[in-house]
Amino acid sequence: MRVSVSGPAAAAVPTAGREPSTSGGGAVAASGAAVPGSVQLALSVLHALLYAALFAFAYLQLWRLLLYRERRLSYQSLCLFLCLAWAALRTTLFSAAFSLSGSLPLLRPPSRLHFFPHWLLYCFPSCLQFSTLCLLNLYLAEMDMLVSSDWPGMCCVAQDVIKLKTHMPQHPK
Repeated sequence: MRVSVSGPAAAAVPTAGREPSTSGGGAVAASGAAVPGSVQLALSVLHALLYAALFAFAYLQLWRLLLYRERRLSYQSLCLFLCLAWAALRTTLFSAAFSLSGSLPLLRPPSRLHFFPHWLLYCFPSCLQFSTLCLLNLYLAEMDMLVSSDWPGMCCVAQDVIKLKTHMPQHPK
């Protein structure tokens, strides 16, 4: 949809091919990017390496659970599996910056992606983070119920505060 502006406001609207000027008087770079391409590429490499390291850590921890014959369906294994899936999707997203000529994929998603890959790379990791948060809340609620059943009338947080206060050195007033 095209909108035409007439009158004095028309002078303030930039035309196609012309970039608006900044308050300092200088023109904005022709690429429109606030961060240079080399910095974007370096950040993409850093993020991809960090997410790959997180993926390797979660993968090794899952193998450790299997090797030591721990319970296969536990809070720890579910959390590690969610972390593994999240790190794999993030590693894939940031390693895609290499094939997109160094443009950071989070700033400008490619328009040629279909619905499912776009949803998988950009939306599903948020769902995995929410699931991990819910899992941690469920685990903490279960631990709080276990502690409060042993000591009625006291929750887990209150006990931690009491333990901290009793072990802290007293300062003279």
